[in-house]
Amino acid sequence: MDSPAAATPTPRRKPLQPRNFDLATTAGNHPKPKPIAHRIPPPIRGSPGKENCPVLPTEPEPEARPREASLAEELAAVRQRRERLRADREKTEEVLRERDAVMQRWAVELEKRAEEQRNLELELRLLIKLQDLMSCSMIPSPVRSLREQEQQHSTVVQSQMTSPVRSLREKERQKSMEAQLQAPQSEEQNSEADKPSATQENETEK
Repeated sequence: MDSPAAATPTPRRKPLQPRNFDLATTAGNHPKPKPIAHRIPPPIRGSPGKENCPVLPTEPEPEARPREASLAEELAAVRQRRERLRADREKTEEVLRERDAVMQRWAVELEKRAEEQRNLELELRLLIKLQDLMSCSMIPSPVRSLREQEQQHSTVVQSQMTSPVRSLREKERQKSMEAQLQAPQSEEQNSEADKPSATQENETEK
């Protein structure tokens, strides 16, 4: 038979407590709160009796899995976008280089055409001037230029200035020529005058 100590105690009723009681007096009578029990980790799979059991990684919570998946998707999208931007930039750079080359060629061609046009204009001007000169030389101009008139006037003045000098020289030359011609005539006359005197002397001697 069971002992009376091991028998279950009979429940007893607690005495009623008054409603309005002093808090200060009853503050110390409250029991202390029980400490919060720490969360016990789940049991490790495997044999519980072994000490050196393999440590398995803890399974992530279900909320962390979609976040990591969304981050990976965002990173992949960013990388794809960067690759697209890089490809677009390379294409635009190639197109700009081709356009620059075309513009440079076009500018060189325009410069060559401008030089050719200038040369043609110069040649045309020279031809027009030559034609004008030829026409002026073939057709005698009735009106003389001022230079020709001045030259003619200067020649007339010079001839007028030199004419009296020439006339004096010519007169002197004529006088000298006349003197030279008169000298032999006077000698002949003198000789003829001497001849009768000699005949007269001969006659007187007889």
